[in-house]
Amino acid sequence: MSASKPLTSLQHGTSGVIEARTGKAIVLQKSQSLKLINTHGKQVIDFFAFALDSDLKSLSSTTLDFLSMPHTRSGNMRSVPKAGDKLYSNRRRPMLTFKEDTSPGVHDTLVPACDAERFRQLGVSGHHDSCGENLHTALQEAGYPFPMDLTPEPFNLWMNVPVREGGALDFVEPVSREGDYVILQAEENCLVVCSACPQDITPVNGYALDLRWQPVAKKLAQAVQAENYNILQNNGRLAHQEVDHIPKPNQTEGLGIEWPAQKTDMDKLKALFNDVKAKM
Repeated sequence: MSASKPLTSLQHGTSGVIEARTGKAIVLQKSQSLKLINTHGKQVIDFFAFALDSDLKSLSSTTLDFLSMPHTRSGNMRSVPKAGDKLYSNRRRPMLTFKEDTSPGVHDTLVPACDAERFRQLGVSGHHDSCGENLHTALQEAGYPFPMDLTPEPFNLWMNVPVREGGALDFVEPVSREGDYVILQAEENCLVVCSACPQDITPVNGYALDLRWQPVAKKLAQAVQAENYNILQNNGRLAHQEVDHIPKPNQTEGLGIEWPAQKTDMDKLKALFNDVKAKM
């Protein structure tokens, strides 16, 4: 199912696909359940929810009423919900129940949705898809106006943000597996938005491309007058990478990089280094 309009109700067995890097709005009536399946195993879903009026045609008219991670942490007295916990709104009311979770249970409630400013901070120039944009696009296309300058904190399903010693946060790849799923049941009529997170700069979706190397490589190529060049990324522990991305099962199989060895005049090498450094 690829339609951008939300389902007005979920009949038993109804299913669809959230396309990569996009978001989908879905109406859930009270007691209906939504099953989200991680089809690739490492995909993070930013999950949002908004209270609906009884006619299901508009967001709560009395006040802004949406799923809130601070209130969910407080309501459950834990940092990440577990199966059986409630998910609470900013009005401290239970909006959904986290009914079932077949994954190892590693999710995140601390990190805000990625947005244009986040990607600019990560070195991206130009447009980059984001969960913040996916949220507001899905709401607009579905016909549910919401303040564009407000993006509630998402429940980041399958996102792995461990808290290190001293309280430092880290971004690492998910531990979820292909086919893992969660089931959430509505405690009231609500509109949920699911964004297939397009973050590809940090490894939260199992892969990260460090854009900081691109301008450095370009300057280096100009300094040595190289018309063509490769930016290579070693993958796998045997290739000196801590997080495996592309399998290298042993020393003789998988992608490898071999440079032809030759003797070098150290004085010439130092002169080249100084020349390149000056041009950088």
